[in-house]
Amino acid sequence: MGEDVRVYKTKKNISNTLITLLNEKEFGRITTKDICVHALVSKSTFYSHFADKYDLLEKIVQNYVCWFKEEIELRFALIENGNVAQVINMITDKVSARKKEIATLLHVRVPSADLRLELESILYNACYSYLKEQQVVVSVPIDFVAQLYKANAMVSINWSLSKDKNPDVVKLIDNMQRYVFDLILSGSERV
Repeated sequence: MGEDVRVYKTKKNISNTLITLLNEKEFGRITTKDICVHALVSKSTFYSHFADKYDLLEKIVQNYVCWFKEEIELRFALIENGNVAQVINMITDKVSARKKEIATLLHVRVPSADLRLELESILYNACYSYLKEQQVVVSVPIDFVAQLYKANAMVSINWSLSKDKNPDVVKLIDNMQRYVFDLILSGSERV
């Protein structure tokens, strides 16, 4: 059975309040009291859902990490079907729909809840795994290609968070990715 609607709404309200406060001041300067006052909830309500502000931040970040990981796995699953541009459009649309939250969380540097590091890790690991699964021997280290992919993807994400969606940018990203992967996979030997 799913979570009670009232509980869901309370957690969502508290989470949204933290995002709002993060746009006003650094995480280290935000107190549980600040969150409760702005969310219009009591401390006992807050603590019935979260251990502390770090737990709250970790849960928010983890929610985005799970969502992003699913999207990236889908993206790499569709590469072989030639649907990369479609997936890029889909991810760009979904990131744009959550623009405020993602942009805010990418600037928070808390070791246990660093969205930027998590996204970079997901991007790197997805690319690295994909190239390893292709069982190819290439002259360029797979690690380098995965690092390059991660860097390009993060630039794309950051750009889409600060600008409106641009079909030409999506096309360029698609072409760049196809070029790199086609070059690597066509110029390699299968193991």
